[in-house]
Amino acid sequence: MKNIFLIPLMFLTFLSLTACSPADDDSIIPEIPEQPENPGNGDSDDNNSEEPTDPTSGGNGRYLVLFTSRSGNTERMANEIRGQLDCDILEVEPQTAFEEDYNAMLERAREELDAIKQGNYPAVKTSMEDFESYDLVFVGYPIWYGSMATTMQSFLHGHASKLEGKRIALFATSGGSGISSSVREAETLCPDSEILDQALLLTSSSLSQMEIRVAEWLEGIGVGLEEPENSDVTSLKMNIVVGSRTISATMEDNAAARDLLSRLPMEVTLNDYNNTTEKIFYPNPELELDGVTRGCAPVPGDITIYAPWGNVAIFCKSWSHSNDLIKMGHIDGDGIEVLSVPGDVPVRFERTE
Repeated sequence: MKNIFLIPLMFLTFLSLTACSPADDDSIIPEIPEQPENPGNGDSDDNNSEEPTDPTSGGNGRYLVLFTSRSGNTERMANEIRGQLDCDILEVEPQTAFEEDYNAMLERAREELDAIKQGNYPAVKTSMEDFESYDLVFVGYPIWYGSMATTMQSFLHGHASKLEGKRIALFATSGGSGISSSVREAETLCPDSEILDQALLLTSSSLSQMEIRVAEWLEGIGVGLEEPENSDVTSLKMNIVVGSRTISATMEDNAAARDLLSRLPMEVTLNDYNNTTEKIFYPNPELELDGVTRGCAPVPGDITIYAPWGNVAIFCKSWSHSNDLIKMGHIDGDGIEVLSVPGDVPVRFERTE
């Protein structure tokens, strides 16, 4: 008789267990967000704090490091870049702090990524007025489910117009997945910015090599620690690397030339102008012109600034006198022949020892 009652009881128990079993839809996850080494001790985030709009300044104000981080790994990477360049840095924070509970954070990350696909970006409490003073902006983030962390996606989406024309270098941390998808996201979010081809990714297996990996990456993209703006530029010589050839130039002792020398090394593309009469590029920010002597009748090899536009012009042919031209230097010997070719020319300006 007892067995008769046990059979329906066992059947009900089986139905109950089946109803509570989770679905298997989430069994394949492209990438799991970085998990803090010490759960509960991730990045602090006080929603009542004043909105951080001003970066922390460094000695080198030509570069800015933007980063968002939850576990602290991306923050460590950002600080390493800042330390090697002595540049400005700013943390991009969500309007609402991420949950300390790891599983809850994963769920929120998935929901926000899905919302972004529909054009709905989560709120962030970090903003900047402009990026005009920066030659290069570093953008760092953890990779969540193969994508750029939602906080940084929101920031870039909201600041895309202010980043127009700016060079952006991407760096990221992840548990093991690649960075290529997030690079494409950055290109979509900032279509009018120049996203550098070389991005740096550190995974859990390479975080211990952070210092050397960052140094190698910075060297690879032509970025290094520059002298402070108030330092003396004792040498007025520079090299111009064009492909496999290196030519030299002697600069004038004026504010514009010293400003240019203080920014080296620098990689630019010289654009052909006026049928190979001159090769030009636009420094950003514009060079210092206080106290410089204006007026020049350029000859082949002269390095000048056209004051109304702020562009550097290297003359390959002689031209008539202009009160708006400022001479900054002259290419030594017959080196100008290297630049006297049709079309645009990529070059690297370097300080001489």
